[in-house]
Amino acid sequence: MHTIIKIAVVSVLALFAIVGMVSISKAEAQNQLIAVNADELLYAKKNGAIIIDIRREEEWKETGVIEGAELITAFQKDGSLHPEFQNKFFSIAVSKETPIVLYCRTGNRTNVLGTALMNQLGFTDVSHLSNGIKGWKKINYETLKY
Repeated sequence: MHTIIKIAVVSVLALFAIVGMVSISKAEAQNQLIAVNADELLYAKKNGAIIIDIRREEEWKETGVIEGAELITAFQKDGSLHPEFQNKFFSIAVSKETPIVLYCRTGNRTNVLGTALMNQLGFTDVSHLSNGIKGWKKINYETLKY
C-alpha cells in the first residue's frame, strides 16, 4: 500500500510539473490540509462545498457513494494519476478558493492529493474525510448505491 501511495505522490507532482504549475517548495507551503469527520463533511456540503469521491468505479460499486458527491477517479490501480482526472477536476473546481472536501476509502489517497492541491496548485480551502468511506460506513452513515 505504501508503494502505491508513493507512486500516487509522484504521479500528482508529475502532472502538476507537466502543466507548469509546480513552483513552490515545502518551505513556501501556505496552507495545511484539514482532516474532517463525517459530521463536518455534511456541514461543509450544506454550506456549498464540493464533495469529491476520488475512488475507482469498482470501489463505488462495493460501498456506494455519499449523496451529492462528484465522482472523479484520481488514481489508477497502479497508483498513477488517472488520465481524465485533471480535466474533470478543473471543470468543477473553477476557482482556487472553491471549498472542496475529498474522500477515498480510508483517507490515504485524499491526504496525498489534497496536500498537493494546496501546496502545489494553491487551492486554499481543501479538506478530506479523515477515515474515508470506511469510517463513514462504520458509523452507519448512508450511501447511495452506484
